Amino acid sequence: MIIRIFSIIGLMISLYLIYAYDFSKNIVCVGSGCEIVANSSYSKFLNISLPYWGFLFYLSVIILTFIKKLENLLLFILVIGAVFSIYLTIVELFIIKAVCMWCLLSAFCSWIMVISAVLGNVKK
Repeated sequence: MIIRIFSIIGLMISLYLIYAYDFSKNIVCVGSGCEIVANSSYSKFLNISLPYWGFLFYLSVIILTFIKKLENLLLFILVIGAVFSIYLTIVELFIIKAVCMWCLLSAFCSWIMVISAVLGNVKK
């Protein structure tokens, strides 16, 4: 249940950022960190804006939470997402030297989901 809730929150964040990146070009943010991050060379992976990858990640997680037979795939995707969000947070802090609150909220969602999944698997 926790994973579904945070994946829906993450999906909404991704949808907002897709809109902000591609349609409005104006990101509502505390400070200027979001604009700096969005305009950096790190805002794309394989030439696709990161919010689209986030959307795909969170949508996949939502779908996989309903398929009991694919729990291992769900855990794998959650670990990949959490590791990638740690990498992106390090890039924000030490390379770009700007912090995007939306990026941190998305990272928080991925960390909560993977922790929840790992703790859930430990209890079994």
